[in-house]
Amino acid sequence: MRRRTLLASIVCGLSAIAVQSMSAVAATLPSLVGSWQFTLTPTTPVSPVVPIPGLATFTKDGSVIETDGSEFVPIPSTMVAVRASTPGHGIWQPGPVPGALYVQYISLVLEADGALFARNITTMTLTMNTKGNQFTGTYTTDQEIGTLIIILSTGTVSGQLIPHLPLP
Repeated sequence: MRRRTLLASIVCGLSAIAVQSMSAVAATLPSLVGSWQFTLTPTTPVSPVVPIPGLATFTKDGSVIETDGSEFVPIPSTMVAVRASTPGHGIWQPGPVPGALYVQYISLVLEADGALFARNITTMTLTMNTKGNQFTGTYTTDQEIGTLIIILSTGTVSGQLIPHLPLP
């Protein structure tokens, strides 16, 4: 019975140390919490290169809501109808590389009648500056049409935190 108690005490103690260590690491990671203005600069396709402005809000629980200029450009289809896309919803979290952040959001591409045509999935890997008010990184936007996946765009991304200015 004493061995079980001792073993249980050791397991509980090691678990507490591991949780404290993970909390300390999480506290030192950069945070995207807040509202940001960003620019996607495509490198592929290479012509024409039109920077895409956007806005994103990142929450404490790891969610992101974004809108960007590509949602307001009609998407011509092979038919007479024109497609449109929605703002994106997704997640953010620490990235696989220490100090990096991972962001992924999904926008819907809709037919003129509102039916789903595709999902655009944008994935970013970001690095924050030392002040925590700017980021830079890379992005890829894939389009899923059923089981078909097409790379729409890849490139760089940069962003600036929208500051909370004190009111007079």
